[in-house]
Amino acid sequence: MLMMVVGMAGTLVGCSTPAQRQAECQAQGVSKDACYMAEQNRQNVALKQAMENAHDAVK
Repeated sequence: MLMMVVGMAGTLVGCSTPAQRQAECQAQGVSKDACYMAEQNRQNVALKQAMENAHDAVK
């Protein structure tokens, strides 16, 4: 079950790495701290969605 959730979260995050997304964010002139927070939010949303999907699948 946990592996399914982790796999789903990885799928939702996409093909680019967090480092790539942060570099692209900073290249647009956004501060490093703001880019870090955006990445954390992105990961949290993906994990939350994966957990909800896993919960719904068990019902």
